[in-house]
Amino acid sequence: MRVDVHAHWWAASYLDLLVELGRKDLARAGRQSDDLSDRIAEMDANKVDVQVLSAIGLDTYVGDRDADVAACRHINDRYAATVAERDGRFAAFASVPLPWVDAAVAEAARALDDLCMAGVALPCSFAGRPIDDPEFEPFWAALGARDAVVYVHPVGSHSSCHPGLADWNLDMAYGSPTQVAAAAARIAFSGVSTRHPGIRFVFAMCGGTLPLLWKRHEVNLFRGIRMSAVAAVGRNFFSWIDDLPIDREDPMGLLRNFWYDTGFQDVPEVMFLARHSFGVDRLLLGSDAIFASLTEAVRYIEDSPYLSADEKHQILDVRAAEVLRLS
Repeated sequence: MRVDVHAHWWAASYLDLLVELGRKDLARAGRQSDDLSDRIAEMDANKVDVQVLSAIGLDTYVGDRDADVAACRHINDRYAATVAERDGRFAAFASVPLPWVDAAVAEAARALDDLCMAGVALPCSFAGRPIDDPEFEPFWAALGARDAVVYVHPVGSHSSCHPGLADWNLDMAYGSPTQVAAAAARIAFSGVSTRHPGIRFVFAMCGGTLPLLWKRHEVNLFRGIRMSAVAAVGRNFFSWIDDLPIDREDPMGLLRNFWYDTGFQDVPEVMFLARHSFGVDRLLLGSDAIFASLTEAVRYIEDSPYLSADEKHQILDVRAAEVLRLS
């Protein structure tokens, strides 16, 4: 079964509701058509059986508990209806109203238990708080109890994490890949994934800058483990290393327990880097449709010189269905 795990559909009714709830910056945002026939035609042309929809990527946080709950319930109901109407061609990741923890737990339970959605989609941070904020622990416990899939994707408007990224779309080019790499590291090193091993984490954009900076990060961790930089920075500089839930012989090993979508198809060498970091056996097909092209995403895998024929088959036709437990 060929499954595209990285696809977006911001229904017009959803954006209109966000504006009604107080989001003044979305009044002129693009409204995607409710007619999904062109999308299905492209899926058919590329032998894609199922596309997983998510509203993540656009900042839909209103800042009011009741408003955030209403927005999440609306898009989750809209997605559930579309999944039912389209005879198995779509699945969906739910939105939840974090940082309102009790409301997020309730909506995740409704979406997963009642609406039978494929998982939960999360941004990399919430109202300036990291994805692993200790106050979110009841939320992680609820997902862990359900062996849920958690799909982590950067939000464009959160990507100006450096004052130099505010212009020329530098936030999307540099900030977004940094966001998702940092989120993966925080989920691992904070102990979230260790405390809740049943959660299946999938990170967008092939983990962003993670494959590129993998070796640098590993070397830095070994400096702390071996205290090899004591002469330069002193022993206390790496005092945090003892609190990490890591294998001291393989400190990056926790990051090999996650999955990553292939939605970085404009950089062919990412497949080479993935092979030498977390491994191509952790890759799932992801197109970033409709922001990017499903056709190009499939060709990116099929034409990659860094993948064997069997690896291409596993990425395109096997692994995503296994991770999402789709039949």
